[in-house]
Amino acid sequence: MRISYLWLKELTGLEWSAEEMAERLTLCGIANEEVTSTAKYLDKVVVGEVLEVHPVEGASRIRRTIVDVGREKLQVICGAPNVAVGQKVPVAQVGAKVAGEVEIKAAKIRGVDSAGMICAEDELGISSDHAGIMVLDPSAPVGAALKDHLEYDDYILGFELTPNRGDAWSAIGIARDLAALGGVTVKRPEIKLRESLEKTSIVIKVTSDDLIGCPRYAGRVIRNIKVGPSPWWIKKKLLTAGIRPISNVVDITNLVMLECGNPLHAFDLEQFGSNEVVVRRAIQGEKFTTLDGLERTLTSQVLMITNGKHGVAVAGIMGGLHSEVTEKTTTLLLEAAYFSPIVIRRGRKELGMVTESSARFERGVDPNNIQYAIDRAAALFQDICGGEVLGGTVDCYPQKIESKQIALRPDRCRAIMGTDLPAARMKAILEGLEFQVTGEATLAVTVPTFRSDISTEIDLIEEVARIHGWGNIADAVENVGPLYSPANAEDIYENELRRILNGIGFDEVLGHGLADGRLAEMMNPGLPQVKISNPVSDDLSIMRNSLLPSALGIASHNVSHRITDLRLFELGRAYFPPCSGRDWTEEERLSLLVTGNSPANWRDKARPVDFYDLKAAVETLALHYHLPTFEYVPTSVAYLEREISFTIHADGQPLGIVGKLTDQLAKKFDIRQDVYAAELYLPVMMRLSRALGKFSPLPIYPAAPRDLAIVIDQSIKVGEMLDRIKNVAGPLAESITVFDVYAGKQIEQGKKSIGVAIVYRSPERSLSSDEIDAAQQAIMKTLRDEFRADIREK
Repeated sequence: MRISYLWLKELTGLEWSAEEMAERLTLCGIANEEVTSTAKYLDKVVVGEVLEVHPVEGASRIRRTIVDVGREKLQVICGAPNVAVGQKVPVAQVGAKVAGEVEIKAAKIRGVDSAGMICAEDELGISSDHAGIMVLDPSAPVGAALKDHLEYDDYILGFELTPNRGDAWSAIGIARDLAALGGVTVKRPEIKLRESLEKTSIVIKVTSDDLIGCPRYAGRVIRNIKVGPSPWWIKKKLLTAGIRPISNVVDITNLVMLECGNPLHAFDLEQFGSNEVVVRRAIQGEKFTTLDGLERTLTSQVLMITNGKHGVAVAGIMGGLHSEVTEKTTTLLLEAAYFSPIVIRRGRKELGMVTESSARFERGVDPNNIQYAIDRAAALFQDICGGEVLGGTVDCYPQKIESKQIALRPDRCRAIMGTDLPAARMKAILEGLEFQVTGEATLAVTVPTFRSDISTEIDLIEEVARIHGWGNIADAVENVGPLYSPANAEDIYENELRRILNGIGFDEVLGHGLADGRLAEMMNPGLPQVKISNPVSDDLSIMRNSLLPSALGIASHNVSHRITDLRLFELGRAYFPPCSGRDWTEEERLSLLVTGNSPANWRDKARPVDFYDLKAAVETLALHYHLPTFEYVPTSVAYLEREISFTIHADGQPLGIVGKLTDQLAKKFDIRQDVYAAELYLPVMMRLSRALGKFSPLPIYPAAPRDLAIVIDQSIKVGEMLDRIKNVAGPLAESITVFDVYAGKQIEQGKKSIGVAIVYRSPERSLSSDEIDAAQQAIMKTLRDEFRADIREK
């Protein structure tokens, strides 16, 4: 955003220098990026009058001119095609520097002396126009310094605006902050409008078929306009803002946009195609040619201005080629509207373009300033173009956008700012920003619609603080409140998970959150997906709905680089669209993956990892967090082997899924070894985690360990068998664990051998051999009777 320093002075009456103005605005949140002089290349440049023009012998493209510069007449060689006798032109005298840091010197060209240069606008740094020399107003005084005649001894202030400050995309918006800082009021241009007796409502009709995309659309009609160049004062304001002057009609709409922040558009009513304006969404695949001459294929995301039959403009972005204003235009349809920021943003992304209008609309313009903006433009058309303004405005505004009401507590404001600011000062600051304020103990603040970013009390406190001045708030001499931000409970829990898993040999990985939609459907058929409308590739087409594709991709990368022994975990999110009565969801999850061989040490040799390595990791977490007893319930999951596929339940709630990946899925990732994986639901884990229990003294009575080698059918579930052993053994069994599972040559086909270790102990006395033997016999009898087990006692 660029704006003229003199324009801001005109709107505020403040006599601050350009540097002071820029610094104050930066400190209050409107960051100034640069202050550039407009007169950098105007020293020793004066107004001259062309008295004579003569050809140069042997040169067809240059001419010899005699130019009166007041104190003397200069002979100047000029190559511009538009130079003519009687013109008032800018003349750079010897010693002047023009754009490109070129110093003008006396020279001899084709044998002809030249003592200066007649300049084009780009050579003076005024614009980029180099079509010909700059021709001044005939009333320009000969010999006057050009910067004084043009009142162009100015500065351009360039700002980097935050997205929330749509109001600051205008001269009045920036002037409003300056006025609040300086304790003055904004001097808005006075509108003197003389309307004809003919009513606009008789000439045009306006309808909005999309009140979400276009809540308000206003139109005026101006007849008998004369299209031509704009006066210099308008051109100057446009040039300093970086906008090229085109014609008085286009320049006036651009000027009002820069001044008020409300983009306008002028149509040639005679070329509009009808006297009806209809705002609607584009039809999918609809063709439309914009002002830049390009035919575009539209989607239903684009909002259109139509004549009831076909499109004439892309709303808020660019007009159409066939209704543009030309030098033959005599009747204007002037548009001022409020379009939804979301709709405009989507539309301009569809078209792949950004315009001055779209930049303002997508940040939010003031819907209740439209009447002022359209009247301001109509008055300028009347004064500058000689137009006849028809009476009234056709305004389609069925549901007015009202100002928000927010309560501001002065005590709360003082506590947040850390300063003893009187309520009267707070009120004055907010009123200086054109907020309406009433009340004493609690201020009732009406937020104007040009500040759509203000929605809560803390926003008002920020407004007070930035205008009061951050530098005026004293440094704190003592701390109030904590010296650090308290850690989030979820973060603490996740960091503890990392510590535990790192301690048992797992490495953390980070997935990027995207996945292949086809692979996700294969792994979890029917599971809802958040699809990406413009994916960078087909294998990154959705937001992942499981962490396992990410873990498998990382495992595949490592295996392909010969790192085959892996213990990986990831803490991340799975994403789900609205379905089954729930909103968009991001679920925190923990994934675990083991593959390859277990680490070798002085005691144990390396061996292929199995399901129990993964189960041990899960149960280590359960022990640490004192989770309820786990139940492994066999389940059917598309990506897990049927025999080794379980849902983990704790306290009756599903905690996650664990098992062995199918060989088919592993091979899809080029992994030719067994892979075991688990995915746990963190919110459930956190909810079930319990505080550390009371200390139990170490046992003082001896343990009596016993082992059983149990041969049972392959179809029998070991978990069910262990539960039955616990029930029979009762409180005498301190622990019951599986230490071996075997199926092979020495075991009958269809059978498996389970090694079970039972530790007997009483906290009150030493157990006798008879008690232990009786318990063992009861267990073995139950196993034989209920599970048809063949038992060997060790």
